[in-house]
Amino acid sequence: MGPILLDGKSINSEVLFDILIAVYYECQRVIATTRNKQQQRFCEFIKPYLDRVLDLHLKVSDFEQLKIIGRGAFGQVALVKAKESGSIFAMKTLNKMEMLKRADTACYREERDVLIHGSVDWFTKLHYSFQDETNLYLIMDYYIGGDLLTLLSKYDDNMPEEMCRFYAAQIVLGEFYWKGSQLDLFYIKGMNEILMGWNDKKINRKLNLVSD
Repeated sequence: MGPILLDGKSINSEVLFDILIAVYYECQRVIATTRNKQQQRFCEFIKPYLDRVLDLHLKVSDFEQLKIIGRGAFGQVALVKAKESGSIFAMKTLNKMEMLKRADTACYREERDVLIHGSVDWFTKLHYSFQDETNLYLIMDYYIGGDLLTLLSKYDDNMPEEMCRFYAAQIVLGEFYWKGSQLDLFYIKGMNEILMGWNDKKINRKLNLVSD
């Protein structure tokens, strides 16, 4: 069964694995300083099962990084190729420590939920999401058109009127869908919209989200 929305949050079996992994890493961290025997026994018991789960899970090593295509406050976006299939994706890597330092502006889970449940007509398709000890990863479609801010810079902020009308209309339609969905949690900054090309556009729902 795929993920479902429960009280505005995406829930599936992967959440249980994520919880188990997080508890294990936290216990390992505590053991290093307190030598808690109960936590140590728990870690020893669960480690073989956890290793098996992690071995089956998608990993960053399953992708070949081709080039860095963007950097942000919490990490970077890279163009990658899946080693098994050869498919091309955009991989967003978010550093856990940086996100914890600025938890008030870090919206990883909200971004993932929107990309999962949002309409593919308006939101970048999310293929996979996973984590390791240091980072969170989002594997998404790669759109060669770049983003709206880069496009504006190419025209020195003097984009032709026809293009302005086109992208303004697309932004309005995207916002209209956004406000009418169950995902009405944040405001989207237009500069972060990813462009598929002159004839189409999809909204990438994070890079810079601002709470309502």
